[in-house]
Amino acid sequence: AAVILGRCAEAAGPDGSVFVVEDFGPDGESPRTGMDLRMLVYYGGRERAVADLRALAARCGLEVASVHPAGALRIVRLVARP
Repeated sequence: AAVILGRCAEAAGPDGSVFVVEDFGPDGESPRTGMDLRMLVYYGGRERAVADLRALAARCGLEVASVHPAGALRIVRLVARP
């Protein structure tokens, strides 16, 4: 995930944005256990809460600029850290 997000950060450059669409659960933080298990089994990955995404983004030189509701999902806008 860090490699992919890092490449997205490179492509966006210092003035661009990277958007992540995710279902964070009803409180915005708790991944849904069933989907987390499917992600692990099918892809070797996992769902992340906003705090997890924030930490991953920081490793890639990004920060969370905003989180917008989109129906049952959330759109997270990441930008380059100053």
